[in-house]
Amino acid sequence: MDGIFFLMLRRLRAPIIMLISIYAIAVLGLVLIPGIDGNGKPYHIDFFHAFYFISYTATSIGFGEIPHPFTYQQRLWVLLCIYLAVTGWAYAIGSIFGLMRDESLRKAIAHARFGRKVRRISEPFYLICGYGQTARILCKVLDDLDIRFVILELREERINDIALANFHYDTPSFAGDAANPELLKIAGIEHPHCIGIVGITGNEEANLAIAISAYVLRPQILSICRSRNRSVAENMASFGTNKVINLFETVGRKFARRLQQPNVAQLCDVLADFPGNPIATEPQPPVGHWVIVGFGRFGAAVYQALLAAGCSVTVIDPEPQAQLPPDCFIHALGVDAASLKQAGIEHAVGLLVSHDNDANNLSALATAREINPQLFTVARQNLTHNHILFTAFKPNITSIRAQIIAHECLRAMENPLLADAMALISQQSEAWAAQLLPQLLELCKGKVPEIWRIQFNARNASAVHAMLAQPLPPLRIEHYTHDALNHGDSLRCLALLHRHAGTDTLLPTGDTPLYFGDELLFIGNHHARLAHTAVQESISLLDYIRTGQEQPQSWLFRRIAQYRQDQKNPPLSIAEQGAD
Repeated sequence: MDGIFFLMLRRLRAPIIMLISIYAIAVLGLVLIPGIDGNGKPYHIDFFHAFYFISYTATSIGFGEIPHPFTYQQRLWVLLCIYLAVTGWAYAIGSIFGLMRDESLRKAIAHARFGRKVRRISEPFYLICGYGQTARILCKVLDDLDIRFVILELREERINDIALANFHYDTPSFAGDAANPELLKIAGIEHPHCIGIVGITGNEEANLAIAISAYVLRPQILSICRSRNRSVAENMASFGTNKVINLFETVGRKFARRLQQPNVAQLCDVLADFPGNPIATEPQPPVGHWVIVGFGRFGAAVYQALLAAGCSVTVIDPEPQAQLPPDCFIHALGVDAASLKQAGIEHAVGLLVSHDNDANNLSALATAREINPQLFTVARQNLTHNHILFTAFKPNITSIRAQIIAHECLRAMENPLLADAMALISQQSEAWAAQLLPQLLELCKGKVPEIWRIQFNARNASAVHAMLAQPLPPLRIEHYTHDALNHGDSLRCLALLHRHAGTDTLLPTGDTPLYFGDELLFIGNHHARLAHTAVQESISLLDYIRTGQEQPQSWLFRRIAQYRQDQKNPPLSIAEQGAD
């Protein structure tokens, strides 16, 4: 606020000096010019009454002439002072209006307001740097999950769009360079409730700077950054970035999994999808001859996956590709029938269109389908707002860059255990995944389930009670299938991963005992998540799910229950204890 005050003073320095000068000259003149009192004797008005008269006259209040009617000379001087004061005030008011439109002042006020909003946040929040297509999808999902966030974005027009996003919370946002560590501090990277930072700006260098700032300023929080090439990704990882998202490697990995492990791929897609979305079943890409139109990093990633699956591939690209065999490459844009036929589209089983221009992709897709209607088509959609066009063309798989990155971000933000679980799932057989998929569909009636973690540590009051203070009966995983909010019901949830002493177990059995320090990863519906949250906060609810008996809440009823327990099983006397 001090900066804003002094900035205003600097901008208004000239009008303030001008007003002070006009008032000083007017008061001095009125003091020096003699007047005539009621007795006809000359007198001089004092400085106080001169200032009083000039003040109400210059501000157009007008209380009249004091203490006696003015002389001709006094009135002539007052007349001159009135015009001077009007001119001075007009200049000052014009300067104030000009100041209100001053970009520096508006920026300073927005900066101060942003910092004040961030400091007042009293809930866990994420700091999201960049508000492009990916961030818009990610923020919408976080808002639906009631997770708060702060946004930094370089472009002011995107910050203005946040007001139209209709988030549940008043989201602090500021237009500034997220690569500036000072701005990151104001945005809350050192705030005690900041639990993570996400660097998904369109600038590779800015994302790297965010990763470095997170490592230096707050290394213990979750940091997620996007990179487009491997060298920057390795650089980010060297600074301790928890999750580095390389879009093109992710696409290649997912496509290879769909070719070779369709059930495992669908299971991973469901777990990485946004909670509440309908579970979609995407077809398996066929193995055979493929044509790739557009050989950027996206096309190259899929090219390697197709070769690994035993497919033959012909690439069409307007740029020379020296690394490709000459008989597998056609130098063309790929939107005309001639180049597509030369690539063998007539006998191909699949087509990938991966230009960084949506119009070229759709044109190639339409031309290829006219030649071979049976093609399995995969289309890269670059801009989110073109979804209407891609929906109309109905490719078998549509790969949307923003959604892929948002899924990867959410997976890392939502639960660190999930990434470990999915790594283990990727190693499972197709039969194992096929057996689990129907259970997932049943959990939330065809919708993507929610995923949450339970940590049995000192922050979990119920766990401290059940594992240290009163360890009997021992707590087991099956106890967490009992509904503590609706007694007698079972929860629609599934323990996906159990971590004990550094060892991870997928789909642990219900009789698995739980120990202090363990972690559980659950998938299920929203009610199950709420019930588990309530159990972590209430010892009596945890005692209910492990004993099946409601525990008395008040001191009186606990004493009565203890009395009845003692009547049934009287404590041993000292003599009896000695005999034992």
